[in-house]
Amino acid sequence: MFRSWVLLLALVFLAACGKQKDEVSATPGGGSPEDAARESLILLRDGKFDAFWRHALPPADFATLRADWPRRNEAAEPLNPDDRAKFAAGLKRLTEPDAEKKLFADLRPTLVRFDREYKSQMPLVSGMGQSMALTAIDQATDLTVSQKHQLREAVNVVAPWTQTIDWGDQAKAKEAIAVLVDTARKANLSTPDALHTMNFEQSMATWSTAWLGFKRLLDVYGLSIDKTFDSISIDTLEISGGSAHVKITYTLLDKPIQTDATLVLLDGRWYDSDLLQRVRDEHAKLTPPAPATSAPAGPASAAAPPEQAAGIPVAGARGR
Repeated sequence: MFRSWVLLLALVFLAACGKQKDEVSATPGGGSPEDAARESLILLRDGKFDAFWRHALPPADFATLRADWPRRNEAAEPLNPDDRAKFAAGLKRLTEPDAEKKLFADLRPTLVRFDREYKSQMPLVSGMGQSMALTAIDQATDLTVSQKHQLREAVNVVAPWTQTIDWGDQAKAKEAIAVLVDTARKANLSTPDALHTMNFEQSMATWSTAWLGFKRLLDVYGLSIDKTFDSISIDTLEISGGSAHVKITYTLLDKPIQTDATLVLLDGRWYDSDLLQRVRDEHAKLTPPAPATSAPAGPASAAAPPEQAAGIPVAGARGR
């Protein structure tokens, strides 16, 4: 449950960064920092992940990401036999005939027991979950200072909300189960290994199905991601050379949250610096080291890191 809650938070915060707008340019990047941030996240909101990556990365980096995809899947940690069996059993239960009725019949005693024994303990459970989530955020090594700040704020908004939901509501449980079953069927997965053999386009389609289903699931319990999108504004605070600092303001469950982002200008288009840096770092991890040469090292042979050559701040250079 804790892992699912953290995933819920991560997806909500990833989505909650783009202003509502229907038109998205087919050209990679944005003509302005605001356009770049807004258009990328409109695509995320709508689950158009293939189009998102094409827009959010310069053409050469997108081509690299797409070419790397099979190797990314190969590098993923394989499932052990026990996990594989659990995955197969869970998938079968979600996709078999009359899955909705069977799952609710299994869940109903738990809902009744929750109302009778655990409903009054929700403040304690919520507080424990909040503490665990904040600790996980503080210990995360792949988040920037700004991202950690945003996630902490969001956790402190979502945790009190969990105490207001009637998790034992049987009507809502039926709705939620119907969404899960419909999403699992649309994903059309046969085995967990299928996730590791998908090409880029297949993976993006599966992500889209999962994301759109997840949004519907949140809607059942009153957390609307699209409502959060409607509240967002993006403002450029500073442009200096080929770098721009933007502020993103939005409301989550009617509570205001602010975050920021740094964008870089490449070939006349703006791109998110953190995202671009992460894609290039992942590519470097998947690329075998070049064979050593016998050429003498010296000042003339020292080259600037590719991040600096592209105008991207190197890791640790940002003071957000």
